Amino acid sequence: MIEWPTTLLTAAICTVLCALLIAAVARIASKAKISQENEPWLLRAPLLPLVLAVIFGLVGLYSLLLLVAFNAKDFSLPATANVANPVLVAATLIAGALTAAYAVLRLRAHLLAEARGKLDAGEGERAAQKHQTDHESALIDRFFKAVSLLADDHSISRIAGSHLVLVLGDEWKNGTQRCFDVLVSHLRGLHEKTDFDDPAASSARGVREEVRLITAELLRRLSSQNPGWNIRSGDFQGVVLGDADFSGVSGLSALDLSHSRILGDLRLPVGVTEGPMKLLQVTCDGDVEIQWTPSWSELNMTAMVVAGTVSLTGEKLGGALTAQQLHISGDLVLGFEEFQGDLLLDGSEVQGEIHVGSQTLHSRFGTGDERISLSLADSSFGTFILRNSAWGPLLNLSGASGAVDLSDSRFPFEVTANQLDASAGLNLIRARFDDAFVLDRASLAEEIKTEGLQLSALARNAIESSDFALRDRFIAPPEKIVIQDVDASGFNWMSAVELVRDNISAEFISHIEERMTAIAKDLPLDWQNRETFTSLVMREVSRAAAQADAPDTDTQLVKNALRLSLRLVSAAEEHLEQL
Repeated sequence: MIEWPTTLLTAAICTVLCALLIAAVARIASKAKISQENEPWLLRAPLLPLVLAVIFGLVGLYSLLLLVAFNAKDFSLPATANVANPVLVAATLIAGALTAAYAVLRLRAHLLAEARGKLDAGEGERAAQKHQTDHESALIDRFFKAVSLLADDHSISRIAGSHLVLVLGDEWKNGTQRCFDVLVSHLRGLHEKTDFDDPAASSARGVREEVRLITAELLRRLSSQNPGWNIRSGDFQGVVLGDADFSGVSGLSALDLSHSRILGDLRLPVGVTEGPMKLLQVTCDGDVEIQWTPSWSELNMTAMVVAGTVSLTGEKLGGALTAQQLHISGDLVLGFEEFQGDLLLDGSEVQGEIHVGSQTLHSRFGTGDERISLSLADSSFGTFILRNSAWGPLLNLSGASGAVDLSDSRFPFEVTANQLDASAGLNLIRARFDDAFVLDRASLAEEIKTEGLQLSALARNAIESSDFALRDRFIAPPEKIVIQDVDASGFNWMSAVELVRDNISAEFISHIEERMTAIAKDLPLDWQNRETFTSLVMREVSRAAAQADAPDTDTQLVKNALRLSLRLVSAAEEHLEQL
């Protein structure tokens, strides 16, 4: 029988016991039921077997070390071995075992504390989620209670409900859009159920107060000073509103007021929306003030009914205006200096004045050959006023009815006025028509103001071809009325400058072109017959010469070329010489 060294036998027995204990611990840990599935297996293992496994492992390792290093078969060291006393070695072994056990305990305590921390954090998160859920549930309950008040038959209850919805929208960040939508839907329902034009309807008074309150509070919350209501799209289609002053509102992506009813004034400042707004079939009991926003490409005001005045203003109308079948009790003012889109006012009824263009500066409809249409076909108005237009539109007054004032305006394109009823008055003082002026079957006033009227050959031929009662007033006017033929070619200064371009400096030419272009943009209607205009041209040539330091001979050469080519009156030069 083989005798195994005691040291080797001890190492083998300890190793086997360590392996068995670790296997048992692992099996117990895998079957342990815990609340957190991702906990380390060391936390699930029983502590005593785990410590014993570590101790047996250390003893087996120590026995193996003695056998290999010192050939100590019975734990007895050779006399030649330079090592410590066996008692000290045993003490070291015990201390190492205790240290290993302590390390296991500390690791287990650390893992246990970490697991408990995660558990506490998870509990806190679940508590926060539960609190948020409870808070949301409470807000939803308040929302349904407020909506139930809005459905009440009594106006005072609905006002209370609207207050609750507004306050709820201030608190409920996730439900702001929902609160806005329900209030707008409520206003839409009031519009459908209430006859605001019936004076006998006693309930309408309470509803008006309700509408006024909701409108004021909604617009206050949509203002830029109140960022809590982050509403981007203003869908007010088919609603009823009180005084709708959007002065504090800006940056909406869209605003739709189609088919709505405004119980007061409507004010829409510049920048209220980024895209075009919709005002189709709006009914307004007060005035309408709209400031054109440069980003708009169009504006639809078709079939608006306004009890007051409509004012659409801005520096430039940068898109098309569709405003057919308007019904306005006051005036319609389109106060722009420049128009870059068509204006369609066909079939409209304006009891006051229609004023198109700036009241203080010259207005222009497009530039060059671009044709901007202004149509008032079959419209009726008190007076249509288009004064001081330096470059007029393609004008259509066919079938229109009312006084017409086109004084001091130039019309480079055709003016159609078939069946125009201008028996209330027609003012054409210093108006200029470069293209056809058609008045077939028109009804004009007995006294037509035509002082300084200028007609091109096309305009005169179109009048002669038209059939209307006072045609002879244009064809063979009395002596007191002077109708002047006009050259429709315009102020063609460039051809005159080309004649002298090779004889003067390039700098002088550049300054002349800059100044002549500025004059041509605001050309007087009777520029060919005004000495003051000739003086203006000669003065600008002198200023251009001073800028370019041109000699007097070059200055006189340019002046003579302009005067001869443009047939400017010669008396102007004498007047300039005297100055």
